[in-house]
Amino acid sequence: MSPVVVTLALWIAAQTPEQNPFPTYESLAQGPLRMRRWGDYPFIFVSYGGAWDASGRVAQEFRAQQLLTPTWDDPDFVHPLESSATEWGWNVRPDASNRADAYAWMRALVLDKMTRRAHSNDPMPVGEPFYTLTGHSWYSIVAAQLGGDLIGLETGENIIAMQAQIAFLRGAARQNERPFYVQPSQWFGGTVPHYEVGEDEYAAHELDTEAVLKGIASGGIRIPNGGHAPSLLQRMWVVGWLSGAAIVCPEACQSNFFVGTDESNWGKPFDERIPLSPIGERAKAFFDVTRAHPDIGVPYAPFGVVLDEHAGFNGFPLTQPRPWNVLEPTWQDREISLFWETAFPKSMYLDFLPGVDEELADRRLVASPFGDSFDTLVSNAPQKTLDAYPVLFCVGGHRFEASFVQALEGYLRSGGTLYLTRQHALDLGAAYDALEAAGNVRLYGIDPNDLPDPLDSTRWHTPAHWGVDEDTLKRRKAALAYTDEEVAFMGSVRVELSSLAATYLPVRVDGEVETLVNRLPDGWLVGLVNNNGVTKGRMTAVRLDPTQEARATIRVKTGRVSAATEWTTQDTLTVDDSAVSLTIPPGEVRIVAFRVE
Repeated sequence: MSPVVVTLALWIAAQTPEQNPFPTYESLAQGPLRMRRWGDYPFIFVSYGGAWDASGRVAQEFRAQQLLTPTWDDPDFVHPLESSATEWGWNVRPDASNRADAYAWMRALVLDKMTRRAHSNDPMPVGEPFYTLTGHSWYSIVAAQLGGDLIGLETGENIIAMQAQIAFLRGAARQNERPFYVQPSQWFGGTVPHYEVGEDEYAAHELDTEAVLKGIASGGIRIPNGGHAPSLLQRMWVVGWLSGAAIVCPEACQSNFFVGTDESNWGKPFDERIPLSPIGERAKAFFDVTRAHPDIGVPYAPFGVVLDEHAGFNGFPLTQPRPWNVLEPTWQDREISLFWETAFPKSMYLDFLPGVDEELADRRLVASPFGDSFDTLVSNAPQKTLDAYPVLFCVGGHRFEASFVQALEGYLRSGGTLYLTRQHALDLGAAYDALEAAGNVRLYGIDPNDLPDPLDSTRWHTPAHWGVDEDTLKRRKAALAYTDEEVAFMGSVRVELSSLAATYLPVRVDGEVETLVNRLPDGWLVGLVNNNGVTKGRMTAVRLDPTQEARATIRVKTGRVSAATEWTTQDTLTVDDSAVSLTIPPGEVRIVAFRVE
């Protein structure tokens, strides 16, 4: 019996309501959603390139203090090379007037970039594996389809909506059967952190603002109180790890894990330990947990979000919300942004206006009542991949090519639930009746007749704010308020996701926390992230609000919980009727493993 048949059989067996409505570990571990690692490592925490000499002072420090995976000591380890397909796509403008041509233009660009090394533009060595890296763009799927061995995503930096971007990255990896890589960046608004001996992230400094801004304008500056909060970096590492990343790269860790400067550190004797910065202390704590618990199971994402292959979604209202950076967005493009804003509230910056709102880091990760339980696919996904998701949402405009409609029919016949907008139903015509006859099709969103005509899309673009008077800024800010049709669309999505979360998520989590759920061989793993109570600007010390601790209760919906342990504190938790309660301090993470019988 083929692995696909085994997977489907296990999945179907797991659907009997009287027994367990959730997939078994075996069905996930053997199917399209399985973990994909790099090499023989369960997880790799290492800097990009691994470029330092294995006998060098830097590598010695990482080895001695057990801060990174010592891949440089492994003669069989092959570190993927960095191609020029890094940070690509976000600032290019295809010479195209339609989506198909824009896609073809971008595809040609990426194929060319994959032939050259980053920075040097030397030819890529023949036969060497390489990785691609998106950051400010949402085009992970393009690189995954074109052949990158490892597909990556930069997070942190000035990049919004990490959870939605992870959905794009992980979905692309799963659809194209590749491992993925997450690179949290400490860079924030042109600044990176610098610590001296004895300093923590709460030590405030009087900065020469004019000098700092000049440094930012010239390409970035390392300063006290610069960069992101150490706790945010740790949270991003944890989210990448629990989301299934084969590699998490702590960007520029050679500098920011330690106090002082590179010049003062790397000339010291090999037997002298270099003090860790607040970021380094958190890296050590994180790496200790990953080494103690190499098996995180399989990240569970029951909700597949399907975009058209040519959609070209760009989710940055602060720069260019235009598809493929050049096309005028339609209402269906706006629906994509509204969908993710509903799934991960306040993360898409749809209500943000420079010059009025201060950009802090509090929207990089957010609490969601629906969990980090989404993968994004595109319309050429094979049916076996579609079948792995109990629920699919078609979002945005779709061409509904015959092969895609056929795959959706097969998906419905296998028992999946398909959500279409009312506009999709109209666009499908007679094919909609065939889908409805094949299985469970549900409609969401708003009636296209309720859209204003003409539709004003100018308010979706963040206007330039430099030199604008205060009254104009206030008017522009007021214009960002959601329209009636936007409120109605998000309300429809919220109703459906609330019902689906109650049905398809194996745990119920009460509390203001980000939630990640993984299937373990003997139960479930639940990551809880409290993203509240930590405030930081690009030139300010961290401000911690101790009143923002989160109280969370996790209840496992099926089976009997025989034990529950917390990985970061190593506590054994008290289980009461298959539920545990715990407190997560502001800016911190707790990871609970449930053994279920």
